[in-house]
Amino acid sequence: MIKVADVVQKQFGLTMRRCKLTPQTTVVVAVSTGVDSMTLLALLETLPLNRRPKIVIAHVNHKLRAQSTEEQQFLTNYAKQHHLKLEIKVWSVAEHPQTGVENAARQIRYAFFAKMAQKYQAKFLFTAHHADDQAETFLMKLVRGGDLQQLQGIRSRQLTRNTQIIRPLLNFSKQELRQFAKQKKISWYEDQTNSDEAFTRNRMRHEIVPRLKAENPQFLQHVQDYEEQLQIVLRAMDQQAQKLVEDIQGNGGYHTGKFLALSSEWQNVVLRYICVHQAVAQVTKRQQTEILQLIRNYKKPNGSVQINAKWVFCKRYQKFGFYLTTKSGESPQEVGRSMLRLNQWYAVENYGKLGVFELEYYPKKDENKQQVMLLSESQIKWPLSLRYAQPTDQFSLKDNGHKKVRRILVDAKIPVEKRATWPLIVDANNRPVWLIGLRKNWLADPLLTDTKQYFLIWKTNNLEELN
Repeated sequence: MIKVADVVQKQFGLTMRRCKLTPQTTVVVAVSTGVDSMTLLALLETLPLNRRPKIVIAHVNHKLRAQSTEEQQFLTNYAKQHHLKLEIKVWSVAEHPQTGVENAARQIRYAFFAKMAQKYQAKFLFTAHHADDQAETFLMKLVRGGDLQQLQGIRSRQLTRNTQIIRPLLNFSKQELRQFAKQKKISWYEDQTNSDEAFTRNRMRHEIVPRLKAENPQFLQHVQDYEEQLQIVLRAMDQQAQKLVEDIQGNGGYHTGKFLALSSEWQNVVLRYICVHQAVAQVTKRQQTEILQLIRNYKKPNGSVQINAKWVFCKRYQKFGFYLTTKSGESPQEVGRSMLRLNQWYAVENYGKLGVFELEYYPKKDENKQQVMLLSESQIKWPLSLRYAQPTDQFSLKDNGHKKVRRILVDAKIPVEKRATWPLIVDANNRPVWLIGLRKNWLADPLLTDTKQYFLIWKTNNLEELN
């Protein structure tokens, strides 16, 4: 008779092949001392020697239960016996919020895990989420309601700035992991807070999911199948939406006519993409509906939707976009602003294209057709955005002086008709970073080589036009 432990170990080994682990690979493993994470740790430790990585255990003592100290000591002893590195963070009771403890704990954990991944230059962070976790998450999001994108559950792989989060146990049920641990005689602790019905997840875990499993034993697998299909469809939709956004994008905003030429369905998808990925503030579902109605209203060539105290959506004849609100009684500044997402190109109408890239996504160099500005993470307030340059925008000088954009454009002999639409890169504080092709701002904070670096790349077919 085939043991569950053998099946789990074999399937886990196949999953790990895709990670291409070696003895030189460093991985951080999130371990809580529960059966899931202790099983994950054991599975990694029993990989073949030529595929067994260097393991760093990351543990957060949340101080949420009496046995927290005992669990921390257990893990300390385990790490010593197995010759593994161990990093522990203690989240003191004084730091606990009055409400939202579950969400706050999650944020604390992932911030710590990210810090450890950076400290050890780990390529991967492993977590022990399993099929039951996936089903609980799916149901919680379904009940909560919201955007279809938010219905996506736990991803098996997730790329962050510096590392990949890998969740190799998503295809296994909690019961299978528990059987594995028993057959392999693995020690673990039961989390007492998992029985606290005050948490939504626990009510799903103890009341709803068992009933659905009883209705159909394949329930967990069906949820996983739906999640995989949903992620594929939404990724494909986003890729197409990105292309359509690039088609309608111009200096200072988006072309109203090109947007209205899209089908009604794609108008909804494209507007949502703009609001989620390129807007400078969070746009609610109600505001998105108002914006769409405004764009479609042929009888109203001009109009606006207030997003928050700082930002407003404006439609102005054949252009629309997000704009900075000025003083009371004044019109919004003409700064049609588009946020620049990492690792992708943005077309700049009549000029060329630009993008902000991490080192691993740096595009093939073309020295004759591109200019590059190197930035470290600490130098500016992220994210970067593209907008029109304003005459009153100022660039810092090394002698602590300033030079206005108006004077820079005049000195560069830029024709008057081009000055109003000259592209400018700004940070989240609206501070100029690069007047494309003309001047890079002098940043008081130095370029730090020991922090994350980004390449701001401007590419055109005719650089002489800008110089």
